[in-house]
Amino acid sequence: MNRVSPWVALSLLAIVLSTAQAYEVLVDGRAQTYTPLTQAKQAWRICVLLPHGKDRYWWGVSWGIDEQARQLGVQVGIYQAGGYEYLETQRQQWLECRRLGADAYVLGAIQATGLRAEINQALAEKKPVIDLINGVDGPVTSRSVVSFAKMAAATANYLLEQTQPPGTEALRLAWFPGPAGTRWVQDGNAGLLGALQGKRVTLIDGGQGPTDANTQAALVRDAELRFGDFDAVIGNAVAIEFAARLYADRRGKKPLLLAYYATEDVLARLRDGSVLAAPTDQPILQARIAIDLAVRALQGEKVPKLVSPRIEVLDRDKLETFDLSRLLPPPKQWMVLKPLAPRSP
Repeated sequence: MNRVSPWVALSLLAIVLSTAQAYEVLVDGRAQTYTPLTQAKQAWRICVLLPHGKDRYWWGVSWGIDEQARQLGVQVGIYQAGGYEYLETQRQQWLECRRLGADAYVLGAIQATGLRAEINQALAEKKPVIDLINGVDGPVTSRSVVSFAKMAAATANYLLEQTQPPGTEALRLAWFPGPAGTRWVQDGNAGLLGALQGKRVTLIDGGQGPTDANTQAALVRDAELRFGDFDAVIGNAVAIEFAARLYADRRGKKPLLLAYYATEDVLARLRDGSVLAAPTDQPILQARIAIDLAVRALQGEKVPKLVSPRIEVLDRDKLETFDLSRLLPPPKQWMVLKPLAPRSP
């Protein structure tokens, strides 16, 4: 029997996803099948603000947004701020969209409270605001978000199931959550600590910082120098991918590595066995749902408070059957960026 390559399978799955349009999700905490609209009533203009475009996680998000907008017949402006240290850039991008007369906003926030005033102003003007992936504090119209507390807890539980039979010694676990001040990192911290409560684990805080390669590499190296060897490491995808490279040629015992969300680099490490596991929040699916929620709200529909794809912990075995089109963009697909077109006279 001939095996289909992962990339061919991904392309086929992307076609299925764009036509079948039925997602098994949690809607306000209840399991439901979510079926997006097939066409918008008019060419709504939606501003999408993302934290950065440095990796294929956010490339996939931008692609999912653009594809869903095309399918519905709406216009999108897609912006990226350049990194988690550039809150003011994201604010200026929001203000530019407001100047251009955006009908709605989809926000992948840099900080949980960073654009609170702008969000409140949009809501006061009856313009929908959809919280996408990263999480914001305070009121919004709806959220397409997966709990990073549950993601981190699922990762910790997977590790404990693999490593802690009765009578074993305490596990030395290093933790690299990601950028300080972001809602998803705050939630990840809470979820990990909750899952480890009462367990035989010595938790080593590796520090917080932006998810660029240089910052995360420095944090991992510094933690190793300060604290010595680890039994396991859980962290953001960039930290874990660097750790996999760092330990690749080490002799002797190596720490178990787990990311608390999955990216293309992490999936490659799952396949070669250097990373043990990573849950997925299905970011492309979140992106598609966010655009659909914005359109529904613009058309006067009552929308749920929260739509969340199911969390699934991936390891080498589960990759064989998982629908990668909900996680990765197609091959050779880069970040989609486009300004919001000015409103027609």
